Amino acid sequence: MLVRDWMRRHVITIESSQSLGDAHRLLVRHRIRQLPVMRDGRLVGIITHRDLRDARPLTRPVVSKMTAKPVTIGPDAAVDEAARRLRTYKIGGLPVVEHARLLGIITVADVLDGLIILTGVSEATYRLHLKDSGGRGMEARARRAIERARGEMRWLYRDARLRRRELHMRVEVRGIERAVALLKAEGFELVRVVPPGRVP
Repeated sequence: MLVRDWMRRHVITIESSQSLGDAHRLLVRHRIRQLPVMRDGRLVGIITHRDLRDARPLTRPVVSKMTAKPVTIGPDAAVDEAARRLRTYKIGGLPVVEHARLLGIITVADVLDGLIILTGVSEATYRLHLKDSGGRGMEARARRAIERARGEMRWLYRDARLRRRELHMRVEVRGIERAVALLKAEGFELVRVVPPGRVP
């Protein structure tokens, strides 16, 4: 799942010579939170709604309040890498740049949309929480059980921070009872099964 598939290609931008008032009007009119700042067709900064909160006077140029050299991402980066950068830098959007050319922008909302599709949350999938009684290859045994039940593993997560041998996974399967029986045969204890459409 690549950034180019989830970015917004129609990007509202502003020239560095325009005023802070112009930036404020664009943000309000288009209901967006950040504006890439351009000069001679090149990205030189970004200005956000937060930057304008206490900015006075609004006649000053955008360049006076923008963040120069903003964090960017390439179109062929993975969506989860975009999520990591957004979280690391605590920002709401990433300009998508290739060969110094602005191609689009990807925001927190876009990344969340992509992750919802990727994880199968919006589809008819089961969420399972398992404990492992022991043995090697915990993830491989869980995958094998789901494959034998003719299901599809949408995601599998093991929290490495915990010492407990637990797995969380989301699966698409018609016969959940058979999948559970096969998981138990592989040495797993079922903690919880959340059916499609249910929120625990």
